[in-house]
Amino acid sequence: MSWSTPARRDLVSLLLLTAAAVGLLLALPPEQTLGTVIRVIFLHGALVQVGLLIFAAAGILALVYLWTRRSGVGDPTVYGWLVAAQRTGLVIWVVYALSSMLSTYLAWGQWVAWDEPRVRASAGVLWFAVACWLLAWWVASPLFRALANIVLAGAAWWLIKGATIFRHPFDPIGESGSPTYRLIFAALMVVMLLMAALLMRRLRPLNSP
Repeated sequence: MSWSTPARRDLVSLLLLTAAAVGLLLALPPEQTLGTVIRVIFLHGALVQVGLLIFAAAGILALVYLWTRRSGVGDPTVYGWLVAAQRTGLVIWVVYALSSMLSTYLAWGQWVAWDEPRVRASAGVLWFAVACWLLAWWVASPLFRALANIVLAGAAWWLIKGATIFRHPFDPIGESGSPTYRLIFAALMVVMLLMAALLMRRLRPLNSP
């Protein structure tokens, strides 16, 4: 297999983006209270935002697919990207859940803070995303998958953005007085969105109905 093949190019791109993300996290100056744990918090924060954006993308693609079904047959290209977005969103949310456990342990001394509404909301999104994926696989209906992803997108945003907060900061990075923190987080978001786009391309089914 030649290095010029799409799969190898994507692998090289993924490695470069991963190196960029690691470099950005290492460039973060320690925070006064959290110290270097702030790097895990940044990763955790970027993952939840990217995950929500990918769920929203899946919901939008589902709406576009339903619109193309007016003639009786939906656009297979749109459906392929819909499937890819659903898979990518689930992968990112699983990684986010793991990062959440690590950040919770390092910051609060416990792996899962069930007393925190944001944590319960994140767990709710996870099981809902898994349930939608399993049901879509079992039913094997493009129409059902599209409808499920519209519901999932709405539920994910409603659960996370509507959750009350006890210990979890409301917007620690946005409210930070450090322009360095805000700039690095913005750059990290760009890098992780590119990684998500790359993952979507690799997870897109070759043959879509």
